[in-house]
Amino acid sequence: MFNLARDGEYRHTYISENALMPSQAHPFFRESEWNFVRGYRNEVLDIEELPLTEKNQILDELLTSMGYKTEILDFKDPETGIVKPTLYAIYHVPKGDDTEAMVLATPWYNPDDKYNVNAIALTLGLARYFHRLSIWAKNIIIVFPEDGDAVLRNWVDAYHTTLDNTGGSIEAAIVLDCPSSSDNIGYIELDYAGINGQLPNLDLVNTAVMVSENENIKISINGAPLGQLWTNDLFSRIYSLFYGIFTIAGAGISKSLDSQCFSGWNVQAITFRAVEGDRNDITSFGRAIESTFRSVNNLLEKFHQSYFFYLMLAPRLFVSVGMYLPAGGLEFISFIVASINVWVGGADVSSDVVLKIQKSLSIKPGPLIWACLTIVSTILSCIFMALYTSKIFDKDIIFDYTKLTYNFFVIPLFVLSLAPIIMFFTFRIKINSDYARATSLIVLFLMGYDLFGLMVLNFPLTFVISLCSAPMMFVRYSSKPNFKTRIKNSILLFMSCPALWLVIFGILYKTEFNFDRLRNLIQYFEFPLLQREIQRVLDYIEVTDPQVFIDGPVELYVGLLKGYNRVQCWTWLFICFSWLPVWVCMNIVGSVYVYDELSVEDSEKKTQ
Repeated sequence: MFNLARDGEYRHTYISENALMPSQAHPFFRESEWNFVRGYRNEVLDIEELPLTEKNQILDELLTSMGYKTEILDFKDPETGIVKPTLYAIYHVPKGDDTEAMVLATPWYNPDDKYNVNAIALTLGLARYFHRLSIWAKNIIIVFPEDGDAVLRNWVDAYHTTLDNTGGSIEAAIVLDCPSSSDNIGYIELDYAGINGQLPNLDLVNTAVMVSENENIKISINGAPLGQLWTNDLFSRIYSLFYGIFTIAGAGISKSLDSQCFSGWNVQAITFRAVEGDRNDITSFGRAIESTFRSVNNLLEKFHQSYFFYLMLAPRLFVSVGMYLPAGGLEFISFIVASINVWVGGADVSSDVVLKIQKSLSIKPGPLIWACLTIVSTILSCIFMALYTSKIFDKDIIFDYTKLTYNFFVIPLFVLSLAPIIMFFTFRIKINSDYARATSLIVLFLMGYDLFGLMVLNFPLTFVISLCSAPMMFVRYSSKPNFKTRIKNSILLFMSCPALWLVIFGILYKTEFNFDRLRNLIQYFEFPLLQREIQRVLDYIEVTDPQVFIDGPVELYVGLLKGYNRVQCWTWLFICFSWLPVWVCMNIVGSVYVYDELSVEDSEKKTQ
């Protein structure tokens, strides 16, 4: 993976679909529209304390006076029972045939629960401006959900299933996030991650980057900070590559979804997130959105050229699917190789070479059947747990999320990872060597096969899971009471434990760990810098409420459980179908002692 960031391994972005023609037309959303945006911003600020229903009523009157056809969709929060109305407005363009549309979605509150002042004001300004243009061939839909999470997703689902007032098939969608009330912005963060590895067509991302840079607005890809927007070196590309991988792997789990809400409906969606600063005025931001809409409006058909599977290294650099798939192939092949190693080299029962090979390649039917029954029952139990836990939030039950996370998942798995050591001092269970070998052989092959099946569809998730679960490939059973082997097995099981990585990723997510500091530490390593960073971490731990470190894994675990019902995110189901049952079976293998029937028979004959 590190090799992908080297010169010659990546490619420069380009527009595959010539009809898009980004930045070929002169945008007119300029100073003449600035006063309208300011006026709308003052009105948005004045209604901040009003209930959502009254806010929507005021915007409804504004959009109706502009010429939009408005509707309100109610969403009932399943946890609180509160009804949250979503206002949406459709401009049926005169030149269109009501078969295609573009969406501009602006939540009232952004993912940080900040009032989305400038985004709403800019959206109203753009809505007024769009209606004055006569160039549109696709309908324009403006959406004002309360948040970019469940409420927006509810509208997207309803639009494609139950709504009567629609504007045609949605070609592309842009979600705005700009909570500042300033006249200026610093730069734009472009979020393109999708659920289950689904990404918007690369042409849309390239178009957004091109039109923004044409307006002299810097674009940040994969969370690149301001200081890295002018940098294009090996370390910055590696940083962007891995940040993007972990972001896509965690899509559908985090609290904020925004453009991810459109995943699964063949809608190309991105998020424009404006970061505070004074480099560009708000109309430049509006022109970037206008130019993107005009490019999409030029299309005569759906996005189909360019790439749907890619990894971004910089706004103008990417790695295509054909370049990064070999890395995923090496990951799943490692489990296959480990499985073959268990099969061929699993027996250590005789000094005779021929007998050893024969014993290695043959597994008796009885132990094989019991091993298969163990594996199948473990997988079915984990799948039942996944389906049950993903549905428990639909019931009228109040949960203590902290107890649910730690008592139900984290602590039991941590204790289970110590099973090899615990059973060394308590119950020394002996089983047939063929049973242990068949179990580890099958589950390691199953893990490799599952990763292979997921690799093309969701490479980032495959990459993360394979890295985190890799240590369990080295868990071995033994025929003698060897405490060192048990210690080793427990360490390997703990390192590959799903609960451990839930805690690690949860803390990193909650504390908003600055990976750019880690990148700087590696790139410019020296001991004074290391000491300074360690001291910063210690100071942060000292001043931070310990509850933050507890809440991080809780939020991540709840996000996993809710992911499927919210946006049909299958991450939790995949973990319970592959990683968790394989880990449990390898725990069994590493906790027992084995005996060989041939050795027992030989010893009995010698005794006689």
